[in-house]
Amino acid sequence: MKTKLSLAITLISAGLISGCSDDKASTDAATILDYIPADAPYFMASSEAMPEQEAFDLYQRMQPMASLESDLDELRDTLADTDDDVSRAMIKLLIAMGEELDGVESLDDFHALGLKASPRAALYGLGILPVFRMQLQDEEAFRETLKRLLTKAEINPRTATTNGTDYWVLTPEAPVQAVLVIEDQQLLMSVVPQDASDALLAQVLGSDLPDSSLGDSGALAELEQRHDFTPYGAGEVDFSRLLNELSSPTHSGTQALMDAVEAEQLDLSACQADIDRITSRFPGLVMGMREYNQDRMEMNVILETDEAIVTDLRALTTQVPGLGSTEGIASVGMGLNLPLLLQTVQKYAREVRQNPFSCDELQDLNSAWSEINMAMNNPATMMIGSALSGLRARIDSLTMIDGEPSGSGILTLASPNPMGLVTTAATFLPELGALGLEPGGDAKQIDSMLLPPETPPLYAAMSDTAIALGADISDPASLQEALQAPASEQDLLLHGHLASEFYHSLADVMEQAPADALEASDIDMFRQYGDTYKHMEYGVSVGDAGVEMNLSLELN
Repeated sequence: MKTKLSLAITLISAGLISGCSDDKASTDAATILDYIPADAPYFMASSEAMPEQEAFDLYQRMQPMASLESDLDELRDTLADTDDDVSRAMIKLLIAMGEELDGVESLDDFHALGLKASPRAALYGLGILPVFRMQLQDEEAFRETLKRLLTKAEINPRTATTNGTDYWVLTPEAPVQAVLVIEDQQLLMSVVPQDASDALLAQVLGSDLPDSSLGDSGALAELEQRHDFTPYGAGEVDFSRLLNELSSPTHSGTQALMDAVEAEQLDLSACQADIDRITSRFPGLVMGMREYNQDRMEMNVILETDEAIVTDLRALTTQVPGLGSTEGIASVGMGLNLPLLLQTVQKYAREVRQNPFSCDELQDLNSAWSEINMAMNNPATMMIGSALSGLRARIDSLTMIDGEPSGSGILTLASPNPMGLVTTAATFLPELGALGLEPGGDAKQIDSMLLPPETPPLYAAMSDTAIALGADISDPASLQEALQAPASEQDLLLHGHLASEFYHSLADVMEQAPADALEASDIDMFRQYGDTYKHMEYGVSVGDAGVEMNLSLELN
């Protein structure tokens, strides 16, 4: 699994599915957008350029260093133990792709494969039928590269022709087949019904352009501006268009694909009011990057909701000291008002109960809200919720002592009633209740016979809004600093970070673990992450548009 993931990172960062544009005129980008229908249920595309040398430099910095050959060795070992024909073909293709990239050391090497380091690319739907386009550096060079890949993978494509355009069929005879075209300095891939009409193939291959395209509508630029995305790749899934397309297909691609797999057309005529009710509250999913440069990148996915849901979600977030910061070598935390969450769940469950979804296909939603309400409404939730409103666990060090992993750090527990939280925790650790903690007081050491002998020194301190527990900290006064740390200005539900020091410390611990527990390549992978990434942050927050999930990478 690690090998496939690592190699996938290499291939992705090579630009094979990049949404970045090249350094040419913006009219080239508009050419890509001209293929995408303005009413596509989903799309991912780019509108501006990143210079190729910058993109290649970023590719070199992002790929796990000196690991490609070891990944290939592992894939070859895996291949020897794989009997399934489809899996063998995929592994062989990954090996072939890795071998082609293994010798890439310069932008010229990239171009020799026929690839661009920053290709214009787009993934979009003709109805629900997916199409992927990518600009090539050299059509003939890539054709030779592809032939080598397919030969090594023992994939024997068939050739076909439509409207004077030759294309390859990569899959065996089946109702749906994968097709590939190399034409006009572009690579095109799609899945189409085996008996697709010439008219549908003309739309897939792009010889028949849509009457109104994404380039005409300006929807991509509006999406970038609305969510502050860079022009290097953004997209959306429109739930209303997607559901309506499945119910009443407007594009021949949808109907042909559903007929090919013998899927029954969804009869949602009785559900239209329910669908409109759902999609008005959850319009869609958008994605893009708010930063993308040589030093830092931030990837974002937003589940769009209406204003009422945004307001309810914002009310659920709580202030947790230090949540959102990147102190320590790693951290993870969350802030959630559990009593209010229960009230909010009860509110929405009551709305569904009073106005249930009427059509048969959505009856599961009615029962789901009832089950969620019952699961939340229990004594344990109320007991925890009244005392705990958030937490943040910070790791300051990670080491191996006497053959056992050990570390230092601080756990901060936010609470509307810290004394009540101490009382609850004292049920499991009586010595904590006997410390006599008070807001603003000195940190006190916890001595307990219930703790294992190898447990590092533990300290506790309290403020008006939180309790801090420290393990193996050099200065107990640092607990008060953790209690006074500012919370994030964002409405965070979840936040975590990993620093380069964490990866190196983890690799050191793994290296001292029993010899048969881990392979050397696993340890090397974590060291490579530590060398590549200065910081990695992830989080879930509430924004003006809905629930935002983000991942940011800061490079060394």
